[in-house]
Amino acid sequence: MLGKIMRIMNLTEDEIINHPNLLVNVIDQQHRILFWNKKCEEFFGIQGQEALGKLLEELLPYTGGNKKMARLDEALSGKEVFITDDKFDTKDYYYTQLVLPLMNQNGKVVAAVNIVRVMPAADSVAREEVIDLTRKSLAAVSSK
Repeated sequence: MLGKIMRIMNLTEDEIINHPNLLVNVIDQQHRILFWNKKCEEFFGIQGQEALGKLLEELLPYTGGNKKMARLDEALSGKEVFITDDKFDTKDYYYTQLVLPLMNQNGKVVAAVNIVRVMPAADSVAREEVIDLTRKSLAAVSSK
């Protein structure tokens, strides 16, 4: 699975796992966490070993039924979702989000990769740079 994410994002395994500004997680159709990178650990204060196999709603109760969960569900139904310049409900940060379906060899969606670039709300210059970088990432994904 990580190999597919690496191809989609054009990043190395180390860049995905250790990226200082990218939260990357993967959930399956039941919302179980399959992958949780180091930035997720730092941002949410939850270690990867603790996150793996848990339901997202169980790990982060405030996600149940909100618009972020709806985005993941859209990807789990096969759609690519791209959101720019949104604000976290519980933290003073803005983010851009790209959620992509991951399919098996038969074309069935088995999981969704959630890629979030995070920046402090006060950092408007960085926010514009992140939006631009995320749009470029989406263009690269769409062309594949």
